[in-house]
Amino acid sequence: MVITAVLALVTTAACGGGSGSGGGSGSDDAPISATPTPSTAATTAPVAKPGGTLRLVTGQMPSGDPGWAATPAEQAVARLVTRQLYSYPSDVDLSRSTIPRPDLAVGAPMVTENGLVYTVRLRAAARWDTPNQRRITANDVARGFKRLCTPPDPSPLRGYFAATIVGFRQFCDELAATPIADAAAFVESNTIEGVEIVGDDTVAFHLLTPVNDFVDVLALPAASPVPLEALSYPPNSPDYLHNLISAGPYRFTGSQDTTPGYRLARNPSWNASSDGIRRALVDHITIIDGQSSETMLQELETGDADLSLDPVLTTARAEELAKDKDDRLAIDGVGTTLALTVGLDGPSAAALREQSIRQALPYCVDRAGLADALGGPEFATAATGLLQEPMTGYTALDPFPSADGSGDPQRCRQALRTTPGGPVTALSLLTSDSPADAAVAEALRTSFARAGIRLDIRIRTGDRYAAAAVAPRVQFWDLALTRITPAWYGDAGRTVFQPLLDETWVGPRPADGGYRELAAGRQLDAALRANSETDEVAGWEQLEQTVVASAAVIPLAVVHTPVMHSANVTTFAIVPSVGTADPTAISLGSG
Repeated sequence: MVITAVLALVTTAACGGGSGSGGGSGSDDAPISATPTPSTAATTAPVAKPGGTLRLVTGQMPSGDPGWAATPAEQAVARLVTRQLYSYPSDVDLSRSTIPRPDLAVGAPMVTENGLVYTVRLRAAARWDTPNQRRITANDVARGFKRLCTPPDPSPLRGYFAATIVGFRQFCDELAATPIADAAAFVESNTIEGVEIVGDDTVAFHLLTPVNDFVDVLALPAASPVPLEALSYPPNSPDYLHNLISAGPYRFTGSQDTTPGYRLARNPSWNASSDGIRRALVDHITIIDGQSSETMLQELETGDADLSLDPVLTTARAEELAKDKDDRLAIDGVGTTLALTVGLDGPSAAALREQSIRQALPYCVDRAGLADALGGPEFATAATGLLQEPMTGYTALDPFPSADGSGDPQRCRQALRTTPGGPVTALSLLTSDSPADAAVAEALRTSFARAGIRLDIRIRTGDRYAAAAVAPRVQFWDLALTRITPAWYGDAGRTVFQPLLDETWVGPRPADGGYRELAAGRQLDAALRANSETDEVAGWEQLEQTVVASAAVIPLAVVHTPVMHSANVTTFAIVPSVGTADPTAISLGSG
């Protein structure tokens, strides 16, 4: 088999790379260029002694495959066992935790050819958890990118690479057309034109066009290097998990066949001096899966578990903890933007295609009341824009102001009753079947009723909701309840607007109402290509103004997910790009 033969060669050749005990000092840690991205901000020092066993619980155990790590649970596990060229540090200060810094890279990338080529050199001390502690090489980095489009279920994060790297889309098209049985051999024997292996320790990325957020793209879990051995197992599968080779501070130990759950211990191939991101405070980690939300919450309350990888707090319990100022409650400074996507091909298309009619819709909404219904200022804040405060270009814009953010029902009613095609007295709202969306839908129904508009709820479950939300040509809804969760924060305008606006986008979209505005597309390109901070800020401001003022997408609120940990936890910092706490930065008390 091709993979087995190549693996033997890699294992033999890597033996001369030195042991994993070498430090990260000397020229190997010197930045390649003076480029100010990424930041070198230090992480917050722990206040408790390292050690102990961190007890995690979850409903479903993630596969540990970084290429498919899109949810907070998946990204938290990836933080334990993978590394990226650049990563976000664990810090309570948002100005630090939203800026990527070198991880496997020795420093900032060397940017040449007017921003079209990013060259990154790898740390010599970074090793795989293999018997000979094989070095992580540029070929491993390239392999991680290539396998993202492996059929039949490619990575949901591949869109950022397809939109940025030369030849990535073409490689994916060829891989998608390859029989599944031949996919691993195709990955190992072919190359992406824009991912150039310069040497064992150096990789160069060739971009389709200059962009100012490429280091953030390289900090996605999906940009993690992958060892050759991983090609023997289907991506994002139980087999991948059971045979996972770690690059991070922890590795899986033991067998789930004989003991419940999963156990991790320190990875002897990992060297703390070569990793400025993961503090690896605890000695051991257990992950128990297959638990209900109720059971997980009870275990956190009693101290039988330290952290759930899934959201488990009810609104009522979170409000109680907040009211009591309970130290076990943590709330992220950023969150998910809740919005309404307006359908331009649905039942009321004749009216909603008119911008002047759409612009009445924000006045139908009581944003302040909606935020209160979602738990109040600790857990939800009314939003009038799509960018959040830590993001470049954020402004407190409000194209449709109203007293106290409660809307203007009379203005909404008047506009919708004077449309060219006749009065609009009812609109259909697409939502998922989640309890959270049901609560929001009911609040919106009440809000629209003030303006004399009946809101008919169209509920779809899981994948059926996702499919219905992004199919303008068979649209049966007028409004879609949409949750926009950025893949990262900071220079993050792309993660909000590109999946919404780019017709060539590859990968999941939060929703697609059929809005196609050439000016918005040009503004997106200009904001991404801006080569000064001033121009970048202005670019995202202009794009947001265009989209929001057109009422193609109507912001409602930023929702913050409350996280509860046990009383045994003494240090706890949520990393915005992970979506939950960094498990490597948690320290424990005596319990």
